[in-house]
Amino acid sequence: MILRYISMKIVKQAESLDGTYSLLDSGNFRKLEQIGPYTIIRPSPVSAWPESKPALWKNVHGEYVRSDKGGGAWNWNKKVEEEFFVQILEYSIKIKFTPFGHLGIFAEQLENWKKIQKLSSQLKKEEEVLNLFAYSGISTLAVLDGGASACHLDASKGMVDWARENATASGLADKKIRWMVEDVLKFLKREIKRGKDYRGFILDPPTFGRGASGEVFKIEKDLPELMDLLMELCGSKPDFIVLTCHSTGFSPLALQRILQGRIKNNGKFYLGELSIPEQSGKLYPSGSNCIYTSERLSL
Repeated sequence: MILRYISMKIVKQAESLDGTYSLLDSGNFRKLEQIGPYTIIRPSPVSAWPESKPALWKNVHGEYVRSDKGGGAWNWNKKVEEEFFVQILEYSIKIKFTPFGHLGIFAEQLENWKKIQKLSSQLKKEEEVLNLFAYSGISTLAVLDGGASACHLDASKGMVDWARENATASGLADKKIRWMVEDVLKFLKREIKRGKDYRGFILDPPTFGRGASGEVFKIEKDLPELMDLLMELCGSKPDFIVLTCHSTGFSPLALQRILQGRIKNNGKFYLGELSIPEQSGKLYPSGSNCIYTSERLSL
């Protein structure tokens, strides 16, 4: 019988990205953010509380407003650059005010980026880490910066191109990396047939998403199969997994159970609630976090 040590300590991601990103305030289903030189307002479905600092909400550069018919648009009060770079840790990251309201970063992942870099530094250079639903690729940069090889996978060619720009701007484009535009489940099945082996996995699966050819991903239905496929790519003995989630019902404990029921080597589980600190000192809840590390690695 495999014995596992389970760490139940809740570790909150409470450090800010000073000078790059700040969550100034939240409330009334909105959040007030500083990104680079700009102050913006975006929707926040979880912010069912009053604003802490109403005076801060005046004189913003712009606001992203959702439409009752779906989608949304930016309403600008002042001129802004459509694209610009900011410094996050050791990396240069492009920010864009996208038509769907994203910026190119998820600030609640800051502590995870540091941990990914540390874990990757303990792998051999030829050992590969797979970053799924990889977005603009800051986790991928952390893997490369740590010295391991990376496979960056996203269904959107535009996002993969964005991540490649970030790698180039950060001086990491010459590291060992594969850039893949593909549906996640199709890619994993193909990698299994090829006999690929991965030592680490990073994933923040969406509640709902579409693959490169229109394939539909629904987390309630597809996450179990996804996790089973990942286990086939590591013989059920990964060296680390960073699993985060923003979907209702997937608590840190639920994420641990999803991993614990499949992993067959000794290790530790670190559970936490993703959060971002506000200027008021309060923490903004941003999702669930579960990190597994084998006995080979340490955090």
